[in-house]
Amino acid sequence: MPISISNYPVYLQEGLKLNRECLRSQGNQNEDQKVFHRDSLEVSKLLKNREILMDKINNTVIQSATSFSDTRAGILKGAREEKGQYGYSDIVNACGLSYAKLYSEIEKRHDNEQEQYYNAADGTLLTKEEEIEWLDKQYEQEVEWQKSCARIAAQGQVIQGNIPETPTKEIEELEDAFYQARNAYMKLYNESKQAGRGPLALQNFIFGNSRMYEMLNRLGNLQERVK
Repeated sequence: MPISISNYPVYLQEGLKLNRECLRSQGNQNEDQKVFHRDSLEVSKLLKNREILMDKINNTVIQSATSFSDTRAGILKGAREEKGQYGYSDIVNACGLSYAKLYSEIEKRHDNEQEQYYNAADGTLLTKEEEIEWLDKQYEQEVEWQKSCARIAAQGQVIQGNIPETPTKEIEELEDAFYQARNAYMKLYNESKQAGRGPLALQNFIFGNSRMYEMLNRLGNLQERVK
């Protein structure tokens, strides 16, 4: 019996009948399989994109302008609770320790070379070198801020007649002390890392001379200024 499919004659063998319902059912099954396959690919793609997005969110670094000052303030709060007060020597040590702590966090982040980190500001890749450069700038700004605070406090003492003049030399020596502290705590950090010791703690290192600290401590109101 001849039948036509797409205008072409087809001859069935004797005894065979064309089951149109069967052909239609098979066609529907094939279409369903195509839809299922397409939907599976879409779901897989969405899951992959979600995984990439979550990885990027988890590896996004927020470079806060207050990160350094917050770390330093926390260290000084602990010093005040332990000793009841602190002076400029403690401030210098706290800044050196803050730098080493933040540097340690940067190194830990980038220990795994397979991990990638992103800048929260613009979503671009963030390298270890860029993070250290940011930390150096934060330290420079902190030193300038501390010098400015000391200078303003000194000028106030001059106006009140408590000291004859602004201790310019001591304030400049203070800047050197801050950078000596950074170097000392970084050396301590590297030694601790090699020896497998625990986290760093605030030390009683003296950077500069005692005369400088005596002069600067007389400016007063340290506890209120550096909270």
